[in-house]
Amino acid sequence: MIVDLHCDTISEIYKKKGLTLRENNLMIDIKKLKKSDVILQCFAMFTHLKDVSEPYKYVNALIDLYEEEINKNKSDIDFAKNYNDVLENSDNKKISAFLTIEEGEAIEGSIEKLEHFYKRGVRMMTLTWNFENSIGFGNKRITKNGEFAGYVPDTENGLKPFGFEVVEKMEELGMIVDVSHMSDAGIYDIIDMSKRPFVASHSNARAVCNHARNLTDDMIKKMADKGCISGLNFYPEFLSADFSNRERKAYIKDAVEMLKYMVKVGGSEFVALGSDYDGFDDTLEWKDASGTKDLIDAMEKEGFTHSLIENITYKNALRVIKEAVK
Repeated sequence: MIVDLHCDTISEIYKKKGLTLRENNLMIDIKKLKKSDVILQCFAMFTHLKDVSEPYKYVNALIDLYEEEINKNKSDIDFAKNYNDVLENSDNKKISAFLTIEEGEAIEGSIEKLEHFYKRGVRMMTLTWNFENSIGFGNKRITKNGEFAGYVPDTENGLKPFGFEVVEKMEELGMIVDVSHMSDAGIYDIIDMSKRPFVASHSNARAVCNHARNLTDDMIKKMADKGCISGLNFYPEFLSADFSNRERKAYIKDAVEMLKYMVKVGGSEFVALGSDYDGFDDTLEWKDASGTKDLIDAMEKEGFTHSLIENITYKNALRVIKEAVK
C-alpha cells in the first residue's frame, strides 16, 4: 500500500482544461493510482505567486475543481479529512483524497482565511513556495548575468511574526505544517516551536544531492526526534547532482540510494513518499504513478525489510496524520 504526500495534478488539470482525474496523460489519474495500490493521495492546490494576483480566490477555484473531480468518481476515491476517514475508505476499497495547499500566501495574511480553508477540508499546507510571503521566506534565489541561476540556503530569514501565528493556529486546528520549500532558518524556527509532528512533504537529503530544497543531516535528525517525516521527492534535480553521463530523469537506483541515506540518518520512522508527480517536466524511469510499485520491488531487491518498506510506503505518513490532524 502507498501513501503519497504530494502531487500537483489538480493544478495541471485546472490549467490544461479538458483533462479529468479518472484518466489523463499526466503522471497521476485514478487508474494509475489503483495500479500501484495507493490508499491515500495528497492533492496540493499549488499557486505560483508570479502568475496569480489573487491567490485566495485562485486556490478556492482549485478546490472547487478538486471537489468536482472527487465527487464524479466516488466509486473509486473519496475525501479524507482525518485518520479514521482513511481507514473507512480503505475498508470500502476506495482511495483517500487528502486536500493540501502549496503556497501559504493562499491565506493572504489572514488567520480567518486559514480557518476558511480548514473548513473546506484542507489538512496540510506548505508554508512557502520559493518566494517570500506573509508567513516567511524560502531559500535565496540567485542570478547570474541577470538570469535566474538557482537557490542557496537562507540561514537568516525564517518565519515572520505572522508565520509563528500561522503555525500555532494550524496546530490548534489540526492542520499539518509542511516545511518543504521553507528557508533553512524557517525550518529551524518550526523545529523549535512545534508541538505536533510536521512534515517536509517532498524533500530529500542535501548530503546526497546538494540542493537547497533538500534537508541537511541536522534537520533530518532534529525532525526525526520530534516524530516528523519527510516524503521522498522524485524530481531528478533533488535526487542526484550528476547527470553528466546519462539522461536527466528520475532513476530508481537514485531513489533507492536516497531512501537508504535518509533512513540511515533519520531512522526507519522518518521517511515517507512525496512524489511531486505532475510538479515537474522531467521523465521517470518508471513513467508515472502506475509504476510506483517498481520502486517497492527495487527496495526489496536491495534488502529493505518488509517492516521498513511498510513504514516508508504508508505507515509513517498515517502515523503523522493520526497524531497531527483533528
